[in-house]
Amino acid sequence: MAFGLVLAPSEASAQKKSNADQVPYVFERGDTLIDFADKYLRKRSDYFAVQRINHIADPRKISIGKRLRIPVKLLKYRPSEASLSAFRGAVAISSGGRNMTPSVGLDIGEGSKISTAARSFLTLRLEDGSKVSLPSNSRVRISRLRHILLTDSIDYEIAVDKGRIRSKVAPLKKKADRYRVRTPVAVSAVRGTDYRTRVDEASGTAFSETVEGEVIVAAGEDLNKGGAISVPAGTGAAAAVGGKLAKAELLSPPELLDPAKVQSESELRFALASGGSAIGHRIIIASDAGFVDVVAEAQGQGSGIQIPAIPNGRYFAKMTALSADGFEGMPAAYSFKRQLSTLGGSADAGDFGYRFKWGGKGEGQRFYRLQILKDSKTTVPIVDEAGLMHSAVTLSDLADGDYFWRVGVIQLSSDQTDHEAIEQWTDFEKLTVTN
Repeated sequence: MAFGLVLAPSEASAQKKSNADQVPYVFERGDTLIDFADKYLRKRSDYFAVQRINHIADPRKISIGKRLRIPVKLLKYRPSEASLSAFRGAVAISSGGRNMTPSVGLDIGEGSKISTAARSFLTLRLEDGSKVSLPSNSRVRISRLRHILLTDSIDYEIAVDKGRIRSKVAPLKKKADRYRVRTPVAVSAVRGTDYRTRVDEASGTAFSETVEGEVIVAAGEDLNKGGAISVPAGTGAAAAVGGKLAKAELLSPPELLDPAKVQSESELRFALASGGSAIGHRIIIASDAGFVDVVAEAQGQGSGIQIPAIPNGRYFAKMTALSADGFEGMPAAYSFKRQLSTLGGSADAGDFGYRFKWGGKGEGQRFYRLQILKDSKTTVPIVDEAGLMHSAVTLSDLADGDYFWRVGVIQLSSDQTDHEAIEQWTDFEKLTVTN
């Protein structure tokens, strides 16, 4: 039986637009289109669509070696897998209208919706080894998570509805492998790279920033419509709501001043140096060098960033400069030690002399040292008591005059595997004695 084939103008247009969403298949001896449909197409009747697209008159008589174009959306697949690698704070995961309790190792499938609240973080690991990280105040949908049977390839797509994600994509091994990220105004495709996607909540502009590799970005919903641009490492693209697509060079990584500093204050403080065009900085703190387990983040103007208290330990910080046009720059990563150790002191006159008091917060054994100097901060101390374990000293025999005093602390770590102690001092305070 022969089958006629007529392409309406709208079908021809659709065919042209969807070419990149098709995979090739070369017919071999004994193949028929109906047998092909039974083996590889989601519905047997879908062979009609393949017949139309490829201008086949008789589905039972196809030349050996004929190259066919098969729409990906028609192909059979098995569900691929994603698992929850790490999370902190308030994260919400739902699938099929059912809320799922977050736990490390939780399987997450196609159609799942994921969101993070303030000061909350989440990282997924996909079946091919790719990682997707969500910082605070973000919301995504897993649109596609499939393994195509015909091509033995992956077909992943993530939709970013709010906030941002970082995609650390494993090198794609097959030509038919696909990893895409969609926003309300743009779509990007990648073959093994490290890049960021963000939707600006105020303007709706979608930003794509490539750290490694190369990304193809197009405004709208279709990569094949025309106007797609290449965004290699060190560059970014911004897609506005109106469809305008702009490209920019990313700012160079900032430099962390005093990288060896132990973060001992109640709040963590980082001082950064960047090029003159940077208007601010962003910092991410993680417990691992791969930034899978993110524990904190902050963003601010100027050269300094503060982060609320985190537990003692060894951490990694990733820092970027922010530009006036909305792009986040290239990252610089540093390791640092966090050990809370605050110190303060006071001195006043009492019934039995002058009482010097001190104290502070910190886990681990603390040893104090009191120094008192006469007349100048540069003279030899008249009092230099080290190894003090109590928090006050009273001196009753201070002669009239000006004194300068300070207190120091040596603090051991509460972690028995960390043998590095930290030492710090208060600033000199002036005390005038008149008896």
